[in-house]
Amino acid sequence: MTIRDKRETVRRSQQAGGVVTLETATGSSWIPVGVLAEQGARSNKPHPTADFVGEALTLCFENGQTLEYRFRTAHDLSWRQASQGETRQWTHEAYSAAKVRTGIYLLDHLKHLERATSVSIVLNLNNGAFKAVIGQLPTRDESKQGPLDRAIALKDLTGVQAMFLNGSVNRPFGEKTPRYLETKELLGKRIEYAYSPTDLYEHLYLNAHYYTWHCLTGAERGLADTDRCHYFKIADRLYLFVWREKIIPTLGVLVEDFDRMRTSGKLFGYRANDFGKLSNFLVGAKARILE
Repeated sequence: MTIRDKRETVRRSQQAGGVVTLETATGSSWIPVGVLAEQGARSNKPHPTADFVGEALTLCFENGQTLEYRFRTAHDLSWRQASQGETRQWTHEAYSAAKVRTGIYLLDHLKHLERATSVSIVLNLNNGAFKAVIGQLPTRDESKQGPLDRAIALKDLTGVQAMFLNGSVNRPFGEKTPRYLETKELLGKRIEYAYSPTDLYEHLYLNAHYYTWHCLTGAERGLADTDRCHYFKIADRLYLFVWREKIIPTLGVLVEDFDRMRTSGKLFGYRANDFGKLSNFLVGAKARILE
């Protein structure tokens, strides 16, 4: 075997159904998010809640924008945006909502009128504050830009974008409104996450900007990488963890509860490698601190 054969070179393979995967020399495959949703068992995902059905929420952002939500069913909502006296028309979206703790929820939906954009909001109805994550996936051309070119241009190695916004629920944002800020409390921890009895990952939280993930068992067994990430403290032993993958364009959002040792979150990416249809689905895991 040559040195070249021993390297983790990437080659293309064609699977049933026309889905192109990226397979390494060890046999592990980098699969699109949509295939991961189909192949990966998610028995530990959070159960969607119907707590918001028939309710209305007004979210007032720190930057002055306002979003109004009307929850029609457990899966459908209407929302509209108001900014500087301008109110837009109502837009209808499918959504999911998961109850994390008493009075704390994760609300998630796509914005179908914007390209490859998702909205994830941690709502804390106990203190009337929220943290929003607005994510956008890269285009095919943006994803073709290699890591060296991105590094030279002083860009993140991933083309997945994320914006983080604080705000208040059903009242104007003010000086007394809690702000969910970045935290260092998770740094240095190594944690195992069981998304199902057969899908097991470990995270190593390296520093304020990067973490390493490693699939121990499951559809991505043997794969590992170090990706851009963000940490925010929501409450005691409750954190919002967001990561942005660079190989397969993926936005991950997890609310990690170390009292219950459970996570509630979502994965957002393209259904296949044609950069066409989107895949956005709930995930959750049982957690175990290793170190």
